[in-house]
Amino acid sequence: MHDDPLRQIFYHSRSTGRADLGAIMASSKRNNGIDGITGVLFHDGRSYLQVLEGPASSIATTYDRICADPRHTDITVISDQVIEDRDFAYWSMELRETGAPSDDATWRLRRRLERFSPDLHHYFFDGGGSPDAHRAHDRDGKGDEQQG
Repeated sequence: MHDDPLRQIFYHSRSTGRADLGAIMASSKRNNGIDGITGVLFHDGRSYLQVLEGPASSIATTYDRICADPRHTDITVISDQVIEDRDFAYWSMELRETGAPSDDATWRLRRRLERFSPDLHHYFFDGGGSPDAHRAHDRDGKGDEQQG
C-alpha cells in the first residue's frame, strides 16, 4: 500500500555550538528507522547539509522536529520534492564529514548541491568559505551594479 508518497528534503543549517555527532546520529538512526526515513548528514564543524527521504508524513514530522532543535539555526531548504525512488535507501542516517574519503553518498550529495546551490557546493566541497560570505558578496555586487 503506497498511500503516502516518498518525499525528499535537502536543507542547510548553521551549527549553534559544538555538535555531539554521536548523540545526533544515534537519535537519528533510532527515530528514522521507526519512521521509515533514510538519508545522509554532512557536517563540517560549522554547518550541516542533510538529505531526508521517506513517507511524506514522516518527513513532515521529522522536519518540524529539526526546525525546533536548538543545536542549529538558519535552516534553509534547498530542495523539497516528491520522489519515485530513494537516493540514500541503505541508511537510516549516514554521517559524512569534511575531509573524509569520497564515496557514493558524498558523490550524490555533491551532484545534488551542484544543481541546487552552487555557493553551498563551493563552500562544502571546494573550500570556498562561508555561505554567508557568498550571500553578502552577491548582495553587495548587485547593489553596486544598481548604483552604477
